[in-house]
Amino acid sequence: MQTPQRVLVIDDHPLFREGLFPLLRTLLPEANITGVGDVESALVMAKNTDGAVRLILVDLQLPRMSGLAAIGLLRQLQPDAPIAVVSGSEQQSDARAALAAGAQGFVPKSMRPPDMLHALRQVLEGGLEGGFYAPPSMAGAILGTAPRAGGGGTDEHGLTKRQHQVLARLCQGLSNKEIARDMNLTHNTVKTHISAIFKALNVMSRTQAIVEARLRGIVKD
Repeated sequence: MQTPQRVLVIDDHPLFREGLFPLLRTLLPEANITGVGDVESALVMAKNTDGAVRLILVDLQLPRMSGLAAIGLLRQLQPDAPIAVVSGSEQQSDARAALAAGAQGFVPKSMRPPDMLHALRQVLEGGLEGGFYAPPSMAGAILGTAPRAGGGGTDEHGLTKRQHQVLARLCQGLSNKEIARDMNLTHNTVKTHISAIFKALNVMSRTQAIVEARLRGIVKD
């Protein structure tokens, strides 16, 4: 029996927290969505959940412990879950702090629902410049100056963590459709990752990518 996917929303304002649920059900129709009002409750849930946490959304201003402080703790408990800060702030300094703490996105609460849905989909699918989503109005400044942390950037081969995962499956002989199904990504997102892999490895085909990955020791048999 397949374990359920979960989404965790950490925000101490119940109206906003629960207002996100319909948007998240559009994004992840099969997921169980849990909302909590403080970091302590979130850590208990992240530690004891019986299913994979697919996405974590956290506010900055929370009682007793800030959202920024929570990111590293949540990452230890759920290392594969994308984490996005959803905040009333629109300050570039806060977005930079979220990136430095290891988040994969910074989403202002002022965004219109369709724009927020797009932003969260970008975070979820990993199709992000520099491994981090920020609104277009601030993305250039943030990604141009902020340090990378928490696995958000690229390694010495120019590959992100998600691109490594796609490349490993490519080396296993999986098709784009099979990779998309295995990683719960859209077909277009897989194509985007593969194009980025080709560019990083300076190759033109899947076969060349596989050979180069093995020559460099990126993927081992």
